[in-house]
Amino acid sequence: MPLSETVLTSLAVGTTQYTQGDAFGAQQSISVPDWGTIRGILLTDVDDEASTTVNVWFFRSQPTVIAANAAFELADTDLELVIGVRLIDQEFDAINGRVKYEECNIPYVTDGGLLWLQCELEGSATPTYTATTDVKLKLFIET
Repeated sequence: MPLSETVLTSLAVGTTQYTQGDAFGAQQSISVPDWGTIRGILLTDVDDEASTTVNVWFFRSQPTVIAANAAFELADTDLELVIGVRLIDQEFDAINGRVKYEECNIPYVTDGGLLWLQCELEGSATPTYTATTDVKLKLFIET
């Protein structure tokens, strides 16, 4: 089965200090094949914030917007849109940044080729980013 990858997408992180349980960056929609299985997630951090653990929530359609740095709380109706959640805590320290990668097995079907995601900060880290483009995400998809 062919493997494709999405464009490296900025999470549009906030530049004020995060706390545990915050929405990590802005809600994103990513163009994907109409159906497939997410096999991997790559998260890059050029600001080199140590020990950041992130839940990536995937939705079949657009959920209620949660602002970056706000408490991550899903509306009841959004729970029915969830197709998977993946904790990213595998870290590879680069010279001037951090790279995280997690293998996964999340099947999905879209309505129009868009997959929605929102990240949530886990763990006790309290990162502060210099620029909104410091953290980016890419998906690896098998079709």
